[in-house]
Amino acid sequence: MISNPILGYKLDPGEPGIPHSAPASRSILRVLSQEISNLIYFKKEALREGGAIIYSNIALDLRKRGSFLAAVAGRTQVFIYTPGTKSSERTHSLGSELQNKQQEIERKILELERRLKTETDPLERERLKEDLERLKLALNILKASLRAPELLVGVLLDSLV
Repeated sequence: MISNPILGYKLDPGEPGIPHSAPASRSILRVLSQEISNLIYFKKEALREGGAIIYSNIALDLRKRGSFLAAVAGRTQVFIYTPGTKSSERTHSLGSELQNKQQEIERKILELERRLKTETDPLERERLKEDLERLKLALNILKASLRAPELLVGVLLDSLV
């Protein structure tokens, strides 16, 4: 017989969220969603302080409950870099590296806009428009200081530059 007990959860003191129960079969989703909410909260706090998350980790404590492997607890760990605080030179170069990428994207956007004005071939115009949209998306991501999709920005830059 399959056993699917209801697991009760409580939040750590000061942790934002709503503590509600979940069956063991859905406990991983419940705990993971709470930990992702915590990560988003930390990112928001970092942006508010003018910093960025340079490392994040979510860990789940998994145990067998009834017939299921269930998440009984979770933990979110982040390291936040805030410019102007004491840190290594390697971390300081992160901000200037982002500015260099932003300038490179802006230069490429201007170049593509000039080429688009003079291009007469409809297929080439369509390709240029698509490249232009991707670069604008990459620029918006970079300006928003979203650290997680930086890989996406790198892939877009590699394919267009």
